[in-house]
Amino acid sequence: MLFAGCQNSPVAIVNNVRITEAEFNKRMVTAVGKDILKDMIDRQLLQQAADAAGIVVDEEDFNQEVERAKQGFPSEEAFQQFLTTRGMTQEDWLAEVRMALVARELTLKDVTVTDEALKTFFAEHKDSYNLPVRVSVSEIVVATKADADEVLAQLKKDPDKFADLARVYSLSPYTKSRGGKRPEDMPVDRIQSPEVRALVTSLPIGEVSGAMRVALGDEEQWYILRVDNRNAARHGDFDQDKEQIERDYKSVNATPLPEILKAQAEQSNVVIIDPRFQALNEFYSSVSPDIPSFGADQAPAGEQPAVEQPPVDESGGQ
Repeated sequence: MLFAGCQNSPVAIVNNVRITEAEFNKRMVTAVGKDILKDMIDRQLLQQAADAAGIVVDEEDFNQEVERAKQGFPSEEAFQQFLTTRGMTQEDWLAEVRMALVARELTLKDVTVTDEALKTFFAEHKDSYNLPVRVSVSEIVVATKADADEVLAQLKKDPDKFADLARVYSLSPYTKSRGGKRPEDMPVDRIQSPEVRALVTSLPIGEVSGAMRVALGDEEQWYILRVDNRNAARHGDFDQDKEQIERDYKSVNATPLPEILKAQAEQSNVVIIDPRFQALNEFYSSVSPDIPSFGADQAPAGEQPAVEQPPVDESGGQ
């Protein structure tokens, strides 16, 4: 059974008809039991491969990855909601992060990095390291001109209240809880609105804009913006971009995780005891390329972010 507890206890009642835990567990085992067992076996195979290779997750790297992944959530409340909707505890999530790092180290264990190799890689991909103008912007998004004027009046009295006013007035669900801050170092060419794009390109750093009307179909919203930082466009530079070049080089040259899993399964003895899942015995004798899904954002591990930055949203979440 997938879940422990009193099997006659109801998990739901429909017009006085009880759906018991035993009925629910039986349906769960039938529907997804094989997939869950396969996922657990694959994780064991990967962990054993890591153990055999002497891979141990560095605690500093682990803590940095946890912090980086949590920064992908706009607030602690959003993170907790993420856990709730997936039926995870924080300990479960931390275990996912750690497993993702183990898998990443497995894929990279045979990659040798030299300056010569990195310089060759950079020369072959130099254009991809060119950067456009980038800005760090704070915003307050409101529904009417009257609301915008009220916010601007308060900012005129105390410009340092921008973050507090964003948390009170702004309609943007992502930036509201962040005191109006959009993701830092945002490429200007990713901003959808031409008016906003032009404004953040020219607005003096630290200065608060006036109220800007942005049309959303038949509706409109009003933006108050502040440019916190702006970086000029530049060409890729080996020394300046070396850390990113190394990450990209490793990602391109990493051993695919399915290959690692296949090799580990071929040298392992996997025996399925439960008669309900005997089909997996044949599965592991042939070894499928499927791999388990795990990580801070439930994505296969690799040299990719655990949690992506939210897309640029000119709608304020409306």
